[in-house]
Amino acid sequence: MIERIVESLKKLELFFGIDENFLTEFVKKAKIETHETKEIVRRRFDKCEELLFLVEGEAVGLFTNSEGRVLQIDHMVAPKLLASAVVFSDDPRYPVDVETLKKSVFLSIDKDFFVSCLMKNERFLRNYLKYVSDAFLFITDRFYEIAMKNLVQKVCSYLLKLSEEQRSELVVMDMSKEELSREFGVTRPALSRVFLELEKMGIIEARGRKVKIKNERYMKDHAQLYD
Repeated sequence: MIERIVESLKKLELFFGIDENFLTEFVKKAKIETHETKEIVRRRFDKCEELLFLVEGEAVGLFTNSEGRVLQIDHMVAPKLLASAVVFSDDPRYPVDVETLKKSVFLSIDKDFFVSCLMKNERFLRNYLKYVSDAFLFITDRFYEIAMKNLVQKVCSYLLKLSEEQRSELVVMDMSKEELSREFGVTRPALSRVFLELEKMGIIEARGRKVKIKNERYMKDHAQLYD
């Protein structure tokens, strides 16, 4: 089992250029966990006092929002280090539920032992800093993508509601974009980008407060996700 895990971890960017003997000793100090399909490995807000590696299998990071909707934040395929950006925070907790998609093997490393490894090996330290930085960029990009999708749904729902009230595909908005951005809890530039994207895609045609709905099917499909 140890040899198999070492071979898996060697494919992870964190261990590029790291001596195999170092990696073998690293794995020997770890706790190995096996989880079945559709099993919750860690729950959101669980204490994160470890470095948790997915070394075999697949898992997803799931976030349940205030409306009860489940959002998939990440699809993880082995090898993968989980929650690398939070483990050294003041109150380290898992930011999402971790659920397996198939039978999977995880490696749990004590945080203090991990720090000692970083201090002993400069290459390992540099690899880890890069890994954390890349993970942070991924998270911010993912949340931006989700936020923008949600905003598209809100805009579609709003315009369709106006269309029903005014009984026309050409609607007159009852709020300015500044007012609408406050209503949706977003910035004015973010809202304007959504309108521009919808225009580029041929979904709407906007002139000031007048908006012509050109692809009602698209609007309804996206509005249903928000309603």
